[in-house]
Amino acid sequence: MNYNIKGTEVPVTDELRTYVEKQLAHADKFVNGDTTAHADVELAYLADGRSGKYRAEFTVSLGGEIYRAEHWGSSMHEAIDLAGGDLSHELSRNKKKKQSVLRRTSLRVKEYLRGWRSDL
Repeated sequence: MNYNIKGTEVPVTDELRTYVEKQLAHADKFVNGDTTAHADVELAYLADGRSGKYRAEFTVSLGGEIYRAEHWGSSMHEAIDLAGGDLSHELSRNKKKKQSVLRRTSLRVKEYLRGWRSDL
């Protein structure tokens, strides 16, 4: 999967890049080696008075569909973990849904062929 990492008010260090790549590796197993898959990751910091919040946003374009996960956290790693988990869950759910549709369709074809062969 191709990816692009962008930092807003946050420097994208090698350590953060490696951490994001690790999260994308979890999501990559649901992509099934699709070379057209592309992920955009935005890491941001919002200063609000005395404390600040970190935001991680993952956007994956896969097969004409867009999958998006965004989370806020008290640390950048927490935000990345939450958003990466949501993205993996969404991709997993979609993969299971497509497999279910394929199985139901193949079952209908199989039943149709059984009925067709018995007519002979």
